[in-house]
Formats: sequence, C-alpha cells, structure tokens
Amino acid sequence: MINMQQAVNAQEFHAGECVKTIGKRGGVKITQEIWRRNGKTKLWKTRPTEYQVPIKHGLYAHAYITPLEADQVHTSEDCPLNN
Repeated sequence: MINMQQAVNAQEFHAGECVKTIGKRGGVKITQEIWRRNGKTKLWKTRPTEYQVPIKHGLYAHAYITPLEADQVHTSEDCPLNN
C-alpha cells in the first residue's frame, strides 16, 4: 500500500503480489508487474486526501493510481523481494 507522500515522489510501482519461486534445479523465477510513472501527480486543493498518479506498463497499458487502488500497489523500494 502506498501513502500520499509515496504517490507524489515514487517513480516505479509494483501491482499485485511479487513472487519469487525456486525451481527443482535451483533456478529462481521472479514474477512482478512493474508500472512506471507517466506524468505528474494530480492533487486537489478542495480535496486534500485525493490524488491521481498516471502510470504505464509497456507500450500500450495506461492507468491511474488513486486512493481507492492504493492498497493494490507498492513502490519498488517497499517490495517484499528486496528484504
């Protein structure tokens, strides 16, 4: 989950769950969906808790992170695979 400060400053976001699996022969496979910032975070003076972060994945997938979807993403610095 990201907070408002992370939404304003972070450049890379991971959607869903990041998984690291180790195969039968010791091979490591990391599964993570990486989205990156595609513009400036939109903030409102009349709604101080609202924000909208434009993000993109690949060439054609575009979306927004809002407080409603904030629990589904985390920043690359807070990824559980970094620990």
